Amino acid sequence: MTKPTTTLARVARTPRPPYYAVTTTTEFRPEHDQREYVRLGTELYREAEAIGGFLGLEGFFDGNASVAISYWESFEAIERWRRHSLHGKAKGLAKASWFGPTITRIARVERDYGFNLDAPAIAPQVKTGD
Repeated sequence: MTKPTTTLARVARTPRPPYYAVTTTTEFRPEHDQREYVRLGTELYREAEAIGGFLGLEGFFDGNASVAISYWESFEAIERWRRHSLHGKAKGLAKASWFGPTITRIARVERDYGFNLDAPAIAPQVKTGD
């Protein structure tokens, strides 16, 4: 039986542009702790919601790689998150123990469009194979 892929996939409901997107793509090291990564990610999501300016998150995992896209109302909100103590500790752990090649990109969203966005947002779910 094949293990299901870990996923935190949902379409973030963002306001009309402009706003910012922070995209981090990483290849995990073989020894990364997937359960701890997901646990810490959930804790970070809650912290991000509390600091102001956080608009949402989309995360996708495929085997030993992931893409996380967070959305922010301003560059100042991104800076508050960058300086947040738990976020700093998590980045240190990820760099030292979990992440191989990694890149973060910050972009200002000038235009977006979509469809079926009036439907209720599906809460993030994490599935892990045992």
